[in-house]
Amino acid sequence: MIHLDRSAGSSPLYQQIYQQIKSEILQGYLPPAERLLGTRTLAKMLGVSRNTVDRAYMQLTLEGYIESRQNAGFYVLKLPKAFQSEKGVNDILPSKEACSNDDHIVYDLTNSSHTNNLFPKKVWKKHYLQALDELDKAEQLSTLQPFQGEYKLRKEISRYLERIRGVKCHPNQIIITSGLQQSLDYICQFLGNTQKSVLMEDPSYPKAREIFKKNAYPIVTAEVDEKGLDLTKVDRSAEIEMIYTTPSHQFPLGMIMPISRRQELLAFAKEKNSFIIEDDYDSELRYYQRPIPALKSIDYLDLVIYLGTFSKILSPSFRMGYMVLPEQFTEAFLDKFKLYNSTVNLLNQIALANILSSGDYDRLVRKMNHVFKKRYEAFKKEFEQFKAPIKLSSNVSGQYFLVTFPDKINQCDVIKRAEKEGVRVYDTMQFWQEKAACPQESLFLGFSKIDLEDIPDCVKRLRKAWEN
Repeated sequence: MIHLDRSAGSSPLYQQIYQQIKSEILQGYLPPAERLLGTRTLAKMLGVSRNTVDRAYMQLTLEGYIESRQNAGFYVLKLPKAFQSEKGVNDILPSKEACSNDDHIVYDLTNSSHTNNLFPKKVWKKHYLQALDELDKAEQLSTLQPFQGEYKLRKEISRYLERIRGVKCHPNQIIITSGLQQSLDYICQFLGNTQKSVLMEDPSYPKAREIFKKNAYPIVTAEVDEKGLDLTKVDRSAEIEMIYTTPSHQFPLGMIMPISRRQELLAFAKEKNSFIIEDDYDSELRYYQRPIPALKSIDYLDLVIYLGTFSKILSPSFRMGYMVLPEQFTEAFLDKFKLYNSTVNLLNQIALANILSSGDYDRLVRKMNHVFKKRYEAFKKEFEQFKAPIKLSSNVSGQYFLVTFPDKINQCDVIKRAEKEGVRVYDTMQFWQEKAACPQESLFLGFSKIDLEDIPDCVKRLRKAWEN
């Protein structure tokens, strides 16, 4: 039975419905194949709007707890027994391919830059000056900082992660870094070159791949399907040290890894004696539903290294990220880097801590979701005017989408055609380790660097370039 708390300050009603149904599924009270009450029936029973129940059911569907069957309602999906027993109670830079030409570009459809109007100047100035006042008389201002970063910021991150991502961690497990690449570099240095491999999704983030290569780690790839990383495609004989994955928004294809596949991944990591690196690169940017809980939130095996960033909300140039270490090696990790100092600006750390604690960061997240949702929907509307049925990937988050042509294309030729009309778009080949596996019908388009009012003209130029 669902009980709703309607008092002031309580969680949103749809979230209460979602949490209670999820709990009943995990505890076995709602068994696999059980049919849930219809949205209209449940809404009437609880005295809420049907939209409220729809939002709860949609979140459960996205996370893989239930599924919608055509003309039959919603049914509970089967979860691994191990999970029930344990729990029942990044930025793409412009490709520098030869087919790229820098001349006469009016619109650059990258996701590695923001339009200037998105940086929160007033918010940042207020908290930066406050941070300066805090440190004006403190010894910290003229002292090398400890490797982990400012405790105040780590404490706020731990609170934020528990509230937004479901991740429970102590500030001591958190390391402040200058972004994903430094985080991965630290991890590789800590684990050392054991001659074991890194398992990566294919396609995946090329900058992460380069860090592993730089640290002499062999890379093993596995294809992704509609549920994300497909473990059945992994070479079972491979010795794997780390598994790099983007479960909440697969990069660049965009699918969400459901709870059953996440549990399989944890079990696989345990079997292989491996660690999982969860790159949660744009977790806050969800247009229509609340963020998907992180894989780290169900890490009962203590095998997940969680990587997060603030660059997607503040600015790609902000270059501040963090990692959450498994408890089992936090002490050894800190000992390994005890002679290192933090490379991240102290004033920025203090200012960001204040932005998080004040609630301003939550407001910025809501603003960015609104902005990027509007931009994506504008592109979708404009692409409907193409004579050829060019499809856009179904976005629920992020700052980019893929366009898929009805037939195979020469990516370099199509990119050149767009550039002649003043629009830069990007190939998808860069994301595939196995280049032959890359589909030849798609291109990568970002919309973080184009204003809403410019989108009609941008797509008009693409129509001129591609419709012939």
